Amino acid sequence: SVTAKVRWIAYIAVIKEENASTGILRMKRSKRDVSALVEFTAPDPKSVAVSGAKLEIYYPKMKTVEEYSLGGREVAEKYLALGFGASGNDLKYDYTIKEAGTEQMNGEKVTRLELIPKSEKVLAQFPKIELWISDSTGYPVQEKFFQSGGDYTLIVYSDVAINPSLPDSSFKLNPPKGVQ
Repeated sequence: SVTAKVRWIAYIAVIKEENASTGILRMKRSKRDVSALVEFTAPDPKSVAVSGAKLEIYYPKMKTVEEYSLGGREVAEKYLALGFGASGNDLKYDYTIKEAGTEQMNGEKVTRLELIPKSEKVLAQFPKIELWISDSTGYPVQEKFFQSGGDYTLIVYSDVAINPSLPDSSFKLNPPKGVQ
């Protein structure tokens, strides 16, 4: 399991615009499943829960929960556990990995890895993924998912806690009554 503060930046190349959100990530991986909940607090509150192949987004201002199918549990696992829980063998099986050097990030030495998906389906969605892995902890401090057309999603982690004790309820949406 892991908890972390997260800064999520979506860049849209056509209009040269970044949209940033901040919040808290909680994730847990078991042998059968990956569960995660990200509670975004700014600029617009919302919660995103993933369990198995199901994704739910709760928008408190609209009093709405949207539900989506991720098309399979494996899809969710591939992305959610990419930096937290995926073994080196998992990564080698799913990606061609290239070490892209070391950098300093927030006063810490990190190694940047470039991952090229081996699956044509994943490659069509994300032609390249970059991970910045802390040399001292072995966990990511940043992940960047490149998309076609120059768009990308950048996820920056801070205050990471590994293996905290988290009940299953930590990964479930709890919208109030009356939410559609």
